[in-house]
Order: sequence, then C-alpha cells, then structure tokens
Amino acid sequence: MTLEQFRSYHRLTYQQLADLIGLSGNDARRTVHRYATGQRFPSPQMLRRIRLATRAAVTAEDFVAQHTTAHTTNHVTAHLTALGA
Repeated sequence: MTLEQFRSYHRLTYQQLADLIGLSGNDARRTVHRYATGQRFPSPQMLRRIRLATRAAVTAEDFVAQHTTAHTTNHVTAHLTALGA
C-alpha cells in the first residue's frame, strides 16, 4: 500500500499524516505530500517511522515500487516523446 493509499483509506489530511508519523514544523505537510505522491523518497529513519506509524501497512518496499513505477513511466514517456509518438 502506498502512503497516499493509506492516507486516503484512513481519510487523513496531509497534516494529520505528518502528525501521525511525527513530522513537525512549517514544511511537515508539504514533506508528507511529497512522500505520498512519490516526489521525494524518505530517509531510512523516516521509512522506519512510517512503517511503525502505519503498523506496517506502508513499507520501504512500497516506496521502492512506487518510485520504480514512476521512473519507468517517465523514462518510457521521454522516449516516446523523443520518437514523436
């Protein structure tokens, strides 16, 4: 399950999710949004905090799969664009 799926399933705002995983500060909501949408990859320490906060519903493997899929999609799209498709 991705962090975004977890957030949506539990009907959490990005701020509530930030609070759940122990992020604070002015950019906490934005940071969680970036994790959830695949724009940013969490540090190993943050991955552990996310796993614990979500009771292992979201794991490091979920982030790897999300980033792999996004990277592959972006790579293919770039090639298709270069080919004029």
